[in-house]
Order: sequence, then structure tokens, then C-alpha cells
Amino acid sequence: MLLSLQAGAVSRSKRSLLWRIHTYAATRDTVNAPKQTFAYARATIRVEKRNPILWAVPSAYFIARGNKRQFLTESYSKLTFRNYNDFDVKSINRITNIPGYHRTLPSFNRYMTPTVYSETLIGNTILSPFHPLNFRFYKYKIGEVRGDTIELRFYGRRSNTQLVRGNALVDNLTGRIISCNIRSEYDMVHSWVNMEMGERGAESLFPKNCEALFHFQFMGNRLSAHYKSKFGLRDALHREITNELNDPLLMAQIRPDTLDEEEKQLFGELVTLKHEKDKEKETPDTVQKKGSWAKRVFWDAVGNNMLNRIKANFGQNNQGYLRINPLLNPLYMSYSEHRGFTYKIDIHASYQLGHNSELLGRFKSGYAFRLHQFYFRVPLYYYMSRRKNRYIKFEFGNGNHIGNNRINEAINLNALRGHNEKNVYEPANINVFSQTDSRLVFNFDVNSYFGFQVGALYQKYKALSPGFFRLLNMPTQYSSFSPILELQIRPWGWSGPIFTADYDHGLTGVNETNMRYERYEFNAEYIHRLNRLQSLQMRLGYGFYSHKGRNTYFLNYENFREDNIPGGWNDDWSGEFELLRSENYDSSPYYIRSNVTYESPLLILSWLPLVGHYMEMERIYVSWLDAHHIHPYFEVGYGFTTRLLSAGLFVSNGKGNHSIGCKFGFELFRHW
Repeated sequence: MLLSLQAGAVSRSKRSLLWRIHTYAATRDTVNAPKQTFAYARATIRVEKRNPILWAVPSAYFIARGNKRQFLTESYSKLTFRNYNDFDVKSINRITNIPGYHRTLPSFNRYMTPTVYSETLIGNTILSPFHPLNFRFYKYKIGEVRGDTIELRFYGRRSNTQLVRGNALVDNLTGRIISCNIRSEYDMVHSWVNMEMGERGAESLFPKNCEALFHFQFMGNRLSAHYKSKFGLRDALHREITNELNDPLLMAQIRPDTLDEEEKQLFGELVTLKHEKDKEKETPDTVQKKGSWAKRVFWDAVGNNMLNRIKANFGQNNQGYLRINPLLNPLYMSYSEHRGFTYKIDIHASYQLGHNSELLGRFKSGYAFRLHQFYFRVPLYYYMSRRKNRYIKFEFGNGNHIGNNRINEAINLNALRGHNEKNVYEPANINVFSQTDSRLVFNFDVNSYFGFQVGALYQKYKALSPGFFRLLNMPTQYSSFSPILELQIRPWGWSGPIFTADYDHGLTGVNETNMRYERYEFNAEYIHRLNRLQSLQMRLGYGFYSHKGRNTYFLNYENFREDNIPGGWNDDWSGEFELLRSENYDSSPYYIRSNVTYESPLLILSWLPLVGHYMEMERIYVSWLDAHHIHPYFEVGYGFTTRLLSAGLFVSNGKGNHSIGCKFGFELFRHW
């Protein structure tokens, strides 16, 4: 009886302490917190073992070659806060001996600003043991008590990379975390983070000092790193600096601590390297070393651009931004039953025209090996007002090769009329047409509750064997031009469900268009956030043709179509039918569809030994469709994502369609 009472008292004490920790964060004044502060950071990286595979690791290319194995980087920055865990960083002075003054392993930096009081510690990953929504995932033990200070130990109820273990010193009276040690393993990065929190107000929700050790292993490569950060510093320069400096001597003056012997040696090498670089700039090009040009072009231009993700700013005031995914990275592949393997290339670009206006562009392409087809889509945006979501969009791209049984009927009829059917050669791709489309739309949001789009859509379908159709005096291409209109209603603003109504009307005689139709589509979608990592995603759609002309062999629904260039887990893995091909519903005069997806970490497979350790997110899919000749079609699936890949298994049950299929895509280094 006594032991039971003691256990109950300890349990109540833990719950009370955890509640005080949560209450402390919720009652701090973050509105009137300082909006600006300064920070110092230092990183020492050691390449312990490497091979050419390290070149494919994002941003590690710069330290994967050459004779140097140890690297030092120091930075002094200005932080501008929007909230205690939302801020911009402007580097004022930065020195490094990484070749080309590049930045490497940016994913390590995220661990130096953990948000311990939020639901997740680092971005949208790793569940914080100090948030009430995560208490069910952790076990807690009360350790040593020193007056008003109490030690709280924590570890996951199961072995999973989304959970951490460690201990924290907590003020027993207020619930303020004084210091914390966290050990984690996520995305192949083993980390040991020690932080000392601020002392009062909003500053106490953010680390004051943070030190971390990192260990990374991948296919025979091994890296270790030691990071240090200090926040809440005063302005040590007392002058405004617009461009980032590269001044080792200035860094030695403003550095808030001292270097150890190894760091001093690296700093000395860095000073010498900077001095040599400055002398090279003063040396005429004619006396530079032979081969330097070839080395620079091959390693920095070709190697970097092919194997590493490119991020760059351009313009007089860095208004422009360009991001290109690696061109020769086998990890940018996905697989589905219909398309087989798809290799993808993605390029983003933007240019800031003013405070609230911007140009955006994207080139998204992929090659489906099973279909031997190249896909591309290029949307271009001109935002007149980003804040009010008012823009003009021009987009062009292509889709699946398409066919229609009515084409075969017309071919057979024409062949019998004008030719001997046996003498007419029918190519293998007789009923295969390529399709391209382009559109120009103007989007105008009146407010957060209502908006509309107006524009035009042009679609073109071209026969892959035009000579055969000319022989039979049949059209070799079909095209349509249609004005389009969309109304969008958001009864609860952007945080609630979104209802859209779309209308387009195909016109003939515009640039030789020969397809006449009238189409209506209605769509409702809503993502209900249960918390930061759990969501219920719902979609309901209905579409129909009120009129079809005689040449409308090929028509596509706008709100119900396949994504031919699939992205990662969060790009296209919800609200689609994975086992049903678009030709089954494109030709239907109507469709009714619904999709429901539940997403959560630590759901089912995370309970399994060994493999459950790597399960980061799981999903359950339920989809339903009713269309012509499909009454009805059901599809259910289960998917999961890990550090390596996302995978899903789907089962369908419908009239004329009973199948099992899978889909997967590489996720490795996607968040680096």
C-alpha cells in the first residue's frame, strides 16, 4: 500500500512539473520581446573517411575532394525576430577554409536553434518531450533535486528517430528549463546537443548558448563535427554593414570566446589562405598558374552543378533567386506501376520587383522509362500583390499520350469506304496522340474569403503517325480553345475548407480549333490539422460535360488528372487514385470522387522492432469514384516515409478493375 501511494505521488509530481513547463512557455510575453539581436557561431568539421559517393550528398561536394580533411567556419550574424522561434539571419562577417567560400552541411545548423517548447524541436521534425501533445510518446523520471532545481530525464516509449532522449534542469517553481541535453538520430545525423536557455522573458524560450556534436555515416563515408553558438550578443561592430565580410582579423576581435589548440591551427591556416587569395587578385591573369582555369571550370562549374543542389542570388541587390536540384543525382527518382521509374529535374527561380510584387518561374520535368515519355510543366507567375494573392499565370506543359476507341471506329469506317482494308498499313501507334496545353489566367482574391480566376486554355492533340491519317483523309491533330472561369469560396478564410466552381467552353475556328464542348467542375478540399504533424486531408469533387461536339475524342478534366511528374511525400501522395489510369475517367461524361487521407507519425509500423525505428510518417488512404462504366470504384492504401524512401501499397476494387499496386520515391537528403 505504501509503495502504491509513493508511486502515485511521483506520477503526480511528474505531471505537475510537465504542466508547469508548458504553462511557463504559454505565459511568456513574446509580443514585446526584442526584435533584434546578434549571434556568433563556430563549426569544426572533420572528414574521417570518404569515397566518391560523398560527392552526391547535398553540399558535401565541397569537402569531398582535395587533400584537406578538417574545416573551420566562423560567423557573426544579426537576427531579426518575427517570433521567438521565427527569425531571419543576416551574416555580417563569415570566414571559412572550405574551398570556394562555400557553405556545407546546412542541416546541422538547424540543431543549434531548437524550439524546445514547441511541438517539434527542429522545423517539422523530432517531437519535443516538453509539449503536452507529445507526453504520450515519452517516459519521464525525476532525477536529482537541488533546492528549487529539479532534474527531469526523458526517453521515448518506443525506439524511433522522431523521439529523443536526454535530461533537463528545470526550475521547480516556475517550470522554466534552465539547461537541456538532447541525444537524437534523424536523417542519418547522430547529434548530442547541450543548450543553456535564456534567463527571463521571451529570451528564456530560446537557447543562450548551444553546443553540439554531430556524427554522419553514409555508404563508407564518415564525418564528425563540433558546433558552438552564442545568442543574445550585443552589436560588437557598432556600424551598418550591407555586404557579408570575409575578414579573419575582425573575427578574432569580436569572437566572444577562445579557440582550442586544434581550432587555432585551422584559424592560422585560414588566415594564410585568405592572404594568398588576396595576393592572387592583385596578380595579373597572365602569370596565374597553368591549368587553374580548367580546374576551376571542371570542379567548380561542372562538378558542382551536376552533383550538388545549386542555390544562388542574382541582381544588383540580390532580388533574384535560383535553385536547381542536382542534374546527375539518382536519388531524384520515383516509381509507380503505370510509369515505372521516373527521373526528375526541378528548377525554381524568382525575382523581387518590389516590396509586394514578384516574378516566379519553375521548370519541372521528368522522364518515364516504362512509357519512354518525357514530361514537362513550366508555370510562370507575375504577382502584382503577394499579400493579396493577385497574380497573372502563364503555364505550358504536356501530358500522357492518349488514345480513344472512337478513333479506331472512325479509322475502320474510313478504311472500308476508300480503301481495301487489307492494303491499309496500320502502324503500332495508330491510336496514340501526344497532348500539350497552355493557359493564361488572372487570379484576383477580393479578400481571404472570396476570389476568382479568368483566362483561356489551349489544348492540342497530335497523332504520332500523321501519315496514316492523311492517307485516310482524317485530321492529324485536334485542338481546342476555351475561355475559363473559376470561383473560389473560403467561408473560414485560408484556415478552413476551400470550395471552387470551374467552367470552360471550347470554341471552334480559333487558330483552326476543331473541338467544341462545355464543362463544369466543382471541388471541395480541406486539410484539418489535428496538430503540427497529424492531419486529416479530405477532398470531394464532381464534374460533367453539358455538351460534346463530334470531334471531342480527347478531353481532360482539369480538377481530376494525373500528376505525371510526381514529387516527394508531401507533393502528390494525397487526393489521387494510384491504380486508376486517367483514360478510364477522361472519356466519361461525368465523375464523382472523394478522397480521405489520415497522416500521423508513430502510427502502425513504428511499433515494430528494428524497422519501426526508421518510420517517420505514415498515411492511410481511402478513395472512391463513380464514373461512366465504373459504378463504383474503391481504392484503399497505406504508405510510410523513412529517411531513405517513401512507399505505398494500394488495393482497388471496382467494376472491371481489381488490382494491387505499389509506389515509392526516394526521400534521401530531401530535407538537407
